Amino acid sequence: MIVIRSSLSTLAAMSMAMRRTSSLMTSSGTMCCHSFFLGKSSAASPYSFQRWNRFLSFSSVPSQSSSVEVDGVDGKSNGKGPPRLFPEELNIIYDSKCNICNFEINFLANRDERISGSTTTTRKLRMTDIEDENYNPDDPANGGISYAKGMSAMHAVTADGRVMEGVPVFSSAYELVGLGWLFKFTEWPVLKNIVRWGYDVFARYRTNVTRGSSLEELIQAYEAKQKLENSQTESDCQTCSTDAAKRA
Repeated sequence: MIVIRSSLSTLAAMSMAMRRTSSLMTSSGTMCCHSFFLGKSSAASPYSFQRWNRFLSFSSVPSQSSSVEVDGVDGKSNGKGPPRLFPEELNIIYDSKCNICNFEINFLANRDERISGSTTTTRKLRMTDIEDENYNPDDPANGGISYAKGMSAMHAVTADGRVMEGVPVFSSAYELVGLGWLFKFTEWPVLKNIVRWGYDVFARYRTNVTRGSSLEELIQAYEAKQKLENSQTESDCQTCSTDAAKRA
């Protein structure tokens, strides 16, 4: 019994000592922090409050990795990445003289307008007619897609400049209008190659069915038209230069 009481007394004494030490350390730490920010005296000086405010402002600075600036849809860069080429997410380059293509494009455009709105800042899809006389393959928004390349298969350009071709164009377009599930099967390993082979065959003979001419014939006619227009432009320039020289 004497041994047990002695052990209990020793433990009690050790516990009291530890409590006193902890209390002293806490009060010392508080006094140190108080002394650092408010000065040695209990009256706070203006300089003391400056140090305290400096500490608060430093501790409230957000982490740089917590916020990321994104380029606006107006095509302007904020210096953090490449600028957008257009407000929409995807620019689909299509053949307006192809009935099948028109049906597809009209469906996507109507669906996009219904779920996204009618303004260019809200729509997800942009449609560019490769048969338009003002079509310019050198426009960055058109991704350098020439007439021959654009007629050989469906192409699209993303807002950051990536060029897509064939089945992935349809997958991305339908995904943007909330119907991506329709093309999920095209990514299955078993069907992926079959689907793309089937589209390649269709694209090769598309114009024969929808426009009554082969792809090669249409490209030749387009190139002949371009040469004629360029020669007329050069002739007009030479005429203007000759007239200007006579007047001088």
